[in-house]
Amino acid sequence: MTKDRLTRRFLTRDPDAMPDVQLLELLLRFSVEDAAGLAARIMEQYPSIAALIEADPERLAEIKGMNEESVLLLRLVPELHRRYFLSRSQGETRLLSSTDFGRYLLPYFYGARDEMIYLLLLDAAGKVLNCRKLGQGSVNSANVPARRLVQEALTANATGIVLAHNHPSGVALPSKEDVEVTLRLRDALSALEIMLLDHIVIADDDFVSMRESGYFREYGY
Repeated sequence: MTKDRLTRRFLTRDPDAMPDVQLLELLLRFSVEDAAGLAARIMEQYPSIAALIEADPERLAEIKGMNEESVLLLRLVPELHRRYFLSRSQGETRLLSSTDFGRYLLPYFYGARDEMIYLLLLDAAGKVLNCRKLGQGSVNSANVPARRLVQEALTANATGIVLAHNHPSGVALPSKEDVEVTLRLRDALSALEIMLLDHIVIADDDFVSMRESGYFREYGY
């Protein structure tokens, strides 16, 4: 690809000065000839980058001029972005607070369109032993598999765990069902001398700690 005006502008000037449609055009040049036309049609249907990143791939494929390679590119970008933030957060050697837990877990939910549940496993010094996806769906609807959760903790020899799930189209506040499930899991883990350190609820770039919000103290823990 020759360095035309648009390419030179991106490489030699501040990309912040370029509108979204031009950045999208540059990306789509790797998959279609009429990148400018396709970028314009995409932005007409998805007027913000956030809406585009969160779009259903099947809906994207219906846009005139879109091909399989273009859909793939648009899905790869947010995944690479997610992996970038994951690699940064995983540089933390010890997680000692609810803020540490939330910052570490937040990238796992970047760009998520569905509700997901993750389990963070820690040793006594706060070192991360593993972070595992437990399931798809809300804590309530997915019926968090307590047996698997316990097995994961025992296999990793974890002394503490942090549960996390997201509310893709809501706010980062725990529901009544979130609290009830959390307390049941807490009791199951306590019998095995494994501490439930926190339950983090995530929405977009925000997160709420159930421990810091007082839900654990309210129930005597």
